[in-house]
Amino acid sequence: MATAQRTSPKTPISQTQSEPDINSAVEMSEYVNVSRSKRRRNGFPQGGTNLSLQDVQINNQDISRTLAEQTSLMTKLLADIGEIKSQNNQIKASNAQIRETNEEIIQSMSFMNKQFEDMKKEIEDLRKDRQLQQNYIEQLEKKILDMQHMSRSSGIEIRNIPQDNNETTSTLIKTVCKIGEIVGLPIPESNIRDIYRLPGKSTGPTIPRPIIAQFSTVQTKQSLLSAVRSYNKEQRKEAKINTGVIGLPGKTQPVYIAEQLPPSIKKLFYQTREFAKNKSYQFCWISNGNIFLRKVEGDKQILIRSEKCLQDLSNKHI
Repeated sequence: MATAQRTSPKTPISQTQSEPDINSAVEMSEYVNVSRSKRRRNGFPQGGTNLSLQDVQINNQDISRTLAEQTSLMTKLLADIGEIKSQNNQIKASNAQIRETNEEIIQSMSFMNKQFEDMKKEIEDLRKDRQLQQNYIEQLEKKILDMQHMSRSSGIEIRNIPQDNNETTSTLIKTVCKIGEIVGLPIPESNIRDIYRLPGKSTGPTIPRPIIAQFSTVQTKQSLLSAVRSYNKEQRKEAKINTGVIGLPGKTQPVYIAEQLPPSIKKLFYQTREFAKNKSYQFCWISNGNIFLRKVEGDKQILIRSEKCLQDLSNKHI
């Protein structure tokens, strides 16, 4: 890298001397302008520092007023801050109370939830117990029904036999034996184990209480019922078994002979017979305490065990 070299000036430099009095030199120099202009300041009257006492007082009043306003604002601000702090403390206390209340509510809800679960479990247990008891009751009802069937397995019910004031067991037995003779089935009195008229009041002035006859064997009962059906089928309507044919005095009335049934089966039979009439079933009968339906001749017979069977059968026809 090349080094720079100075060359000596061609014009010779003369030596100078400093002026001992610079201010005098300035005044004497024709090249220096000694006049100066000052910048005017705002807020002060023209003429520099020539302020009157009234101007100072006015300025002091303005400053005092400004300080008073600022002091008032600061006081109000401090009061507002104090009120905010007070409200904040109240909010904190309210939040603490709400938090405590919420905790109590949570505890109460937990307790109630536990109580509800316990009650739910208890209700479920009661429902199960009730179902078990219901099943047990149904089993008992079936057993009682079977016992009723067994106790009535050899019995018949005879309706529309007028009641005589001097009626005795012997007269009732003779009536049953007379019915057997009419239908072609002689019945010895010894085959009648028991006979009586049902207790209670008659259902009307012309409808006497039924007669119950218990035979010594079920076969005798079945044979008599079969013979009665065959006899009525062969006879005209006015010649079917009635009080006149049996030889009873008074107005002639039809006599009905059927199996002895417990009240529950009898009620179900009446319902089944009404159902058969509405649904065009031609056959409805009872055999050995069982209720049967048949639509037409040759169809399969339907066993009716309960009202539910009727309901299910009715739903099939909807």
